[in-house]
Amino acid sequence: MTVIAVHPRVLTDAEYAALAGYLAHTAGLVFDQSRRPALAGIVADRIAATGAADLGAYLARISAPAGEEERQHLLDAVTIPETHFFRNPPQMLALQRRLLPELMRRAVARGRALTVWSAGCSSGEEPYSLAMLVAEVAATLPQAPQVRIVATDLSTIAVDATRRARYSGRSLALVDDDRRARWFTEEEDGSRTVVPEIRDVVDVRLHNLVTHAPPFEHGEVDLVVCRNVTIYFARETMRDLVGRFHGVLGAGGYLVMGHAETLWQVTDAFTLVTLGDAFAYRKDLPAVPEPVAEPAPLPVHIHPRRAVRRTPEQRVRNAWPEAPAAHARPLDSVPDPDTATHLLRLAREAFDQAHYAEAARLAAAAAAASPFEVEAYVVEGSARATVGDDEGALVALRKAVYLAPRPRPCPTLRPRTSSRCSTAATSPSS
Repeated sequence: MTVIAVHPRVLTDAEYAALAGYLAHTAGLVFDQSRRPALAGIVADRIAATGAADLGAYLARISAPAGEEERQHLLDAVTIPETHFFRNPPQMLALQRRLLPELMRRAVARGRALTVWSAGCSSGEEPYSLAMLVAEVAATLPQAPQVRIVATDLSTIAVDATRRARYSGRSLALVDDDRRARWFTEEEDGSRTVVPEIRDVVDVRLHNLVTHAPPFEHGEVDLVVCRNVTIYFARETMRDLVGRFHGVLGAGGYLVMGHAETLWQVTDAFTLVTLGDAFAYRKDLPAVPEPVAEPAPLPVHIHPRRAVRRTPEQRVRNAWPEAPAAHARPLDSVPDPDTATHLLRLAREAFDQAHYAEAARLAAAAAAASPFEVEAYVVEGSARATVGDDEGALVALRKAVYLAPRPRPCPTLRPRTSSRCSTAATSPSS
């Protein structure tokens, strides 16, 4: 889900606050000041289309029960689906080689269907990619379960595009020739339509993740894929949503999010599972503590060897022995923690001003000066994720998670980065 940009109309501070507040309350969408011109243009068009006197009258209209249709028009306008098939190859590989085989075997053992929820499915590339992977994995198993994939999105435009299942251009960039031939039919205009075998697996529905109840019973779902959706949500909104995901997932089920999203500082109800260059969150069975017997006293003449304790710096280094070097060269001199504090402040300022490459460079330098400063890795990872450097972002955010695996107070960030901070440490559509 990608939000549009730039329009000449200007909103006053009061108007912007009212509109942003309405969108946050209605759909959980959080917009920073950089989106203000875009929202101004969108709402100006909708006011003209409805004949409302002003923004106040327009908001009053769409807040009323009779305003549901126009409310949907506004939500469609502020969210534009933009994605492609098999986006984020490391995650696709992890799903194909690890998660889907595990979940499909479990479904067979339990004698029931495999249920997948593509939450925030955009224009359909994600759920259809999942359906293709399921079909490919099923061909390698001695027995495969029935499968249903429920694809939901807030936007009627996205839902209609998913139901059409017709794609072209960049959307197909990561689809290899074998998959194009097997899973698509070519149309006269050069576009490709997903074959019925795959389309029939996907149940497409209009659904608001924030205001609608999940379309599942408790424990009914095996896999939730919600990628690059929660980056638009405030922390409390995300916490509520993740709680609903946890409720519909069965024990041993997985939640897959975008590389720039995390449950750090949100919930500890899931277990983080590393899958090569990707990760997922697993809902585990409640742990049952085992009785611990009192150890027998050691004979006096035995002197047990002390365990070797590694420093946090050694643990971080050993945790990522093959981590790629930072993409930007660090500063030449970073002598002490005071310098790190200064560099981190500059990095945050650069991030708030949308100078993301510089923010990543400064944050990496701050981490070099003070290797145990969690926030430095968070800022670096968020900056890299914003410019599409998923691999570099994951390296930095893994370090943050390793150093601070338990929730801790979130560093104070400006509105632009508040949701990223609250969701980043392990930051737009699937």
